[in-house]
Amino acid sequence: MILRAEQSRAEQSRAEQSRAEQSRAEQSRAEQSRAERLSWLDVLKGIGIILVAIGHIYSNRTVFNWLYSFHMPLFFLAAGWVYKEKPIITDIKRRIQTIVVPYFSFGLLILLYWQVIERRFRDSDMSFMNALFGLFSGCYDNLDFNVHLWFLPCFFVTVVLFNILVNMGGRKITYIVSALMSSVYVVLPMPELPWGFNRVFKYIGFYAVGVILAGRETRIVDRKIRIGTVAVALIILNFFLSLHNLTTGFMWFVTAFIGVAAMILISQFVNENRILQYFGRISLIVLCIHGPVYRIVVKIVSVPLHMGTDAVRENVLLAMIVVVATMLICSVVYEVVVRIAPWMVGKKR
Repeated sequence: MILRAEQSRAEQSRAEQSRAEQSRAEQSRAEQSRAERLSWLDVLKGIGIILVAIGHIYSNRTVFNWLYSFHMPLFFLAAGWVYKEKPIITDIKRRIQTIVVPYFSFGLLILLYWQVIERRFRDSDMSFMNALFGLFSGCYDNLDFNVHLWFLPCFFVTVVLFNILVNMGGRKITYIVSALMSSVYVVLPMPELPWGFNRVFKYIGFYAVGVILAGRETRIVDRKIRIGTVAVALIILNFFLSLHNLTTGFMWFVTAFIGVAAMILISQFVNENRILQYFGRISLIVLCIHGPVYRIVVKIVSVPLHMGTDAVRENVLLAMIVVVATMLICSVVYEVVVRIAPWMVGKKR
């Protein structure tokens, strides 16, 4: 009897161990499947941040209008795609770590660099205290030392507000509120507000669409020709709409959604591209520092060629060289920072 009982316990233990191993294996496969399924999102952000750099470096009005018709909405929609509802306080703490801390860390460093070095070579009548006020207020008009930082406070308010709305009223109510806020942006001119709150009205709709679409992407392994054709068609349509230099109104949203849709299809088409995945993962630091970096690179390129900095930026070949150099320098900075001060990019040791 004792022997049978021990055998029974041993068999039960082996069965439990087998179930545990099977559960871990299934969880591992699920995580791997999710990683593979969402790899195109890193590619999407990689494409987006490269387009941001091109838009800021290459001085061409047509290209500028085209890129600015969709490249910032792209990041809000991509972020919405990976949204998960969390308790309000938990979410705020996490967003402070991953958005606010990098914003102030790089913002203060770049402000000091601007005050000590760069403002000597750039036309700016903004005082150091006004620039410091701009950093803490998050107002676009007072971020002259690194205007590209406007995205981070606006993004923080958008994602935190969206999660608060979901916690308080559920997803359907939040979608309706997001649509109404975007509608307000269409019909009413808004002044610049602290932490980009006026721009939240502009972008929260894209974040909501990303949340709605999450998990609905289809596998495109056998559909690449069709996907590529549709993507090219959308790019062409988006390009011609962007020629009207739309910055507000209903048609701006239409143009932006068409451009983002095209980039999503392209991202799924090249979803295994490791370079684009990498730049997607470091897009935060690129956004924070690429401004001063590219201005230094442009100056370095201009000196031996005896060209003005504007002339360098108007030359497509030289501008693309600057883009590549800027992205490489940003990647080096990221690798250094993530090793010595990972908290600056929202990571833990």
